[in-house]
Amino acid sequence: MADEFLSDLPFPLNSPNLSSSSNFGDRERLRLILIGSTAGVQEMIHRQHQAGIADAGSWSRLLPVPNSDEVMSILLLYRRRG
Repeated sequence: MADEFLSDLPFPLNSPNLSSSSNFGDRERLRLILIGSTAGVQEMIHRQHQAGIADAGSWSRLLPVPNSDEVMSILLLYRRRG
């Protein structure tokens, strides 16, 4: 089950870009993760969209949380390094 879950992530786990020393030039990658019930995660995604924080279509599809009845969604964001 864990392999199935990991293969559903919106980015490859073996990507060199995942290391903390990754070089994005002047950008830093951030990940927002929502975990909860299907309704709760969907509602928060829509609230973020309505507030102009994150486009609803930018979140990953709902992914099952292993050994749980919850789901999660991941949003990748970038910010200019400071």
